[in-house]
Amino acid sequence: MDNTYPDEDTMNHGTNMSPELIKAMQLAEKAGEILKKYHGTSFKVDYKRDEFDPVTIADRESDNLLRNGISEEFPNDEILSEENSLQPSSYEGRVWMVDPLDDTKGFVAGRDTPGVMIGLLEKGKPVMGVVYLPFLNEWYYGEADEGAFRVKNGVTQQLRVRTTTDISESVLAGINELKGDVRPLDAAVARLGFKDALPEACFGAEIGLIAAGEADAGMQTSTKAGKWDTLAAQAILTEAGGVMCDIDGNALDYTKLDSGWDRYVLAAGTPELLQKMLGMLNEMNKATPIF
Repeated sequence: MDNTYPDEDTMNHGTNMSPELIKAMQLAEKAGEILKKYHGTSFKVDYKRDEFDPVTIADRESDNLLRNGISEEFPNDEILSEENSLQPSSYEGRVWMVDPLDDTKGFVAGRDTPGVMIGLLEKGKPVMGVVYLPFLNEWYYGEADEGAFRVKNGVTQQLRVRTTTDISESVLAGINELKGDVRPLDAAVARLGFKDALPEACFGAEIGLIAAGEADAGMQTSTKAGKWDTLAAQAILTEAGGVMCDIDGNALDYTKLDSGWDRYVLAAGTPELLQKMLGMLNEMNKATPIF
C-alpha cells in the first residue's frame, strides 16, 4: 500500500508532527483500506440498539487494527473505542478515543461520507485529532498549539473558522435526512433559521467543514453519541478557532466515567453564534420540553 497520509516531509506549515499524530495517520490509512475492501460489497449488517444503529464486519476489523496498533506503539495509554466494550480505568491520563467507522449508515448505503476518527485525550483535554475520509482521500487533523489542517486534492491548507455570528447568515453542517430516524431535536434545529444546511456525514467531517470556514455550525442530534464522536473533531475545531459544548452550554467533560454523552453536542465557528443557538434552543425547550 502506498502511503497517502500527509507526512512531515510534505508539510509546509512550519510545525513538527508529533509521533502520536504520525501514528494516528498511519493507522487511519490502514483502517481506511479495510473500509474500502468491504465498501459496495455484500456483507451482514447487525444492529446494536435499534435499526438506525448498524455495525458491520468493517467496523469490527477497523476497531481491531486501531486498538492493536495504538497498544503496540503506546502500551501505557488507555483506549476507548465505539466498537469495543473495554472501558478505560481512568480518563485522567492519556486516553485514545477512536471511531473505527463513523457514519456506518452511510457505509451500508454505499455512500462516500464515512470516515475514521482518532483522538487523544491528555489530562482531560483534547490534544490531537485525525479525521480520515478514505473514499474522498481527504484528511482533517490538528494538535494543541500546532494548528488545524486539511489535505484535499493533494493540497494542504491551514484551517480557520469564519467569523459569522448570526444564525440567519450561517450554514449548518450535517442535517439528519434519514427517513424514519426521528430525533426529538431535529424539529427544533429546523426552526433556528439557518441560511442553508448540508447533508449528514461523518461527524468529524461536518466539524471539519466548520474548521475550514465552509460551514458555521454543527449539532450532534443523535442520542447515541459518545466521546469517540467528538474528541478528534473538537481538537481540530479548537485549533481552527471554533467552539464546542453541550446543549446546556457546558464544556464537554471527557473525564466522566460514562463513555456516552447524555446531552446533545453543539459546535460553532464563533462563541457568539454558539450562544445564540443555545439561547433559542433553550427558549424552545421551555415552551415545549425537548431535552
